[in-house]
Amino acid sequence: MKIPICRTVPGMMSALVAAMTPLGCGAREEPDLKTSATPAEAASQMERAFAGAPEDTRHAAGVAAEALRRGEYEKAVVSLTTVRAATNATLEQGMAVHQSTVQLEARLAAEIAAGNEAATRAYGLLKAMKAK
Repeated sequence: MKIPICRTVPGMMSALVAAMTPLGCGAREEPDLKTSATPAEAASQMERAFAGAPEDTRHAAGVAAEALRRGEYEKAVVSLTTVRAATNATLEQGMAVHQSTVQLEARLAAEIAAGNEAATRAYGLLKAMKAK
């Protein structure tokens, strides 16, 4: 049985228009998912992303952010591990943890090249965290 094209095209057009129309109304603040260029930016992104998180997770994110800023590598890795283990993370929170980890890894690579033993230990912890 053939269906006349005049009946299918309007239905297809309605579906296409509905699919292209954004849902909801009013302005909605989008999360800041840009790539952090420095450890300080990654730290700020962590603090923003976890501002509304449960107290223990927000505290761990704050400790991780401060450790990133101060170059306290092992403390940063341990705190990021704690934050990463938190359940029900949002996309923005997951991206903040990822960006912080990337920035930490870059900083550790530079410090290891300069012969920093603490950075070598912290990198071992970071590798273990990433393996989980």
